[in-house]
Amino acid sequence: MDAAQWDERYRASAGGVWATQPPAAVREIAATLSPGTAIDVATGDGRTALWLAGRGWSCTGVDFSGAGLALAAARPGGDAVTWTRADVHEWEPATPVDLVVSCYLHLPDSAAAVARIAEWVAPGGSLVVIGHDVDNIAAGGHGPTDPAILYTPELLRSALDEGFRIERCERITRTSADAELRGGHASAAIDTLLHAVRVG
Repeated sequence: MDAAQWDERYRASAGGVWATQPPAAVREIAATLSPGTAIDVATGDGRTALWLAGRGWSCTGVDFSGAGLALAAARPGGDAVTWTRADVHEWEPATPVDLVVSCYLHLPDSAAAVARIAEWVAPGGSLVVIGHDVDNIAAGGHGPTDPAILYTPELLRSALDEGFRIERCERITRTSADAELRGGHASAAIDTLLHAVRVG
């Protein structure tokens, strides 16, 4: 989907497309980190950026959908986040940050996109990426059905160079209690989760 299609989807939604909380695995990892500067890549309607800002992070939420960002900015706490309309292929921060998070960013060049956003992580900082795994198709979980844009642990691992130490890179099962959509979904889903720390 392009920016115009996402704008249409956000405008048609009643209060937002996605769940109000970030994925449980992202919350679990971020809760162990000391708040600093953060970028939420493909922030959508802002759930992860708002959650981070509410826990003391100085956060920038980046997305190419102006309609999604308008929903995000209007939410409680929205004025605590810097919202930036931009394409992940073109935008970059002025300085590296302590945490870069990407939730469900699926592109034809996903490995290259992850490699690019990894460059935004400061030494000692963390990269956290979660997205639909290719096995999610057979499992019947919610999400895209084009295997070319879906993740595997091998794909995410290969996107990083020797400057990162991988803490976790694995398939995880996300239950209906941790639904991606605001309206929920009944079945479990299979995701790939990456947590890596820049060491050089």
